Amino acid sequence: MQINAVLIYVKSCSRRALRYAHAYQAYWQQQLPSAAITLLASSPCRYTDIGQLRAWVAQQGIPAAAECLVIGGDGSVNIAAQALAHSGIPMSVVPSGTGNDFTSALGLKRWRWRMSADTKVTARAIGQVQGHYFVNHAGAGLSVALQQLQSQFSKTWLRRYSYTLALLRYLWRRPSKRCAVTDAQQRVWEFQVAAVNTTIGGGITVYPTALSAQQLGIIEVPKVARWRQVNALWWILRKRPQQSALLHCYETTHYQLGDSHNTIEIDGDPLAVEGPLTVTLVPNALLVRLPEGAVLNQQNLGEKQ
Repeated sequence: MQINAVLIYVKSCSRRALRYAHAYQAYWQQQLPSAAITLLASSPCRYTDIGQLRAWVAQQGIPAAAECLVIGGDGSVNIAAQALAHSGIPMSVVPSGTGNDFTSALGLKRWRWRMSADTKVTARAIGQVQGHYFVNHAGAGLSVALQQLQSQFSKTWLRRYSYTLALLRYLWRRPSKRCAVTDAQQRVWEFQVAAVNTTIGGGITVYPTALSAQQLGIIEVPKVARWRQVNALWWILRKRPQQSALLHCYETTHYQLGDSHNTIEIDGDPLAVEGPLTVTLVPNALLVRLPEGAVLNQQNLGEKQ
């Protein structure tokens, strides 16, 4: 199908992302001279951007001969997913953020990849919590604390290693300053996460089999002594969290996340809500465009003909 409309959604606080966006704008104008090319720079308000993206989606026909190109990190992908899920409009992503976990799982590293003529569209499973979609994970406890421990300076200059530094800082906090999430069985966890992607936090492996299972990957970390958590971290860094005797790892399609004293975050951005909330899996909800040569497990990413 010939594309007749392209929206370029770009992370406006990144000079690099803006440079990529202008290069793609010129490319699309040359390749598709009759198409409507729209450049949308992100605003400080998440919900303003979601509203503008949804308005653009609503303008497209059914079936839509359109595409949304996201140039940014996981936060930008998450915002775009709120409008594109179930829309039938594919998303292409150029990584230009801090962690880039979404694109890393898909093998997208080169910023010019979408300028290739050979691409395909796949359908990806995502998660949902209280009407909000997530493309990597939803978490409570530790993952919220890690966001608070990162400065804009560390995100800009350390990029994905900013998360690792924040994690090390957290592990050396006094026990009274660390997170505690109480579930319905009165068990106390320091971290709860429901994942639909292999990694979170700039490459921290939480669900190694994410691309071969139509389920949520759950990890629960109990509140225990620091030395035991360092042992669990060792297995996570080796990309085998299920090997740790401390971590509770399992798969499900529904999960109760958080408690009434802890904020919940999705894909690294906090929601203005507290738990407990039900997290659900939404299979094949998001269309994603990839290079033709991308090798993916089609059990979780169903190729669209």
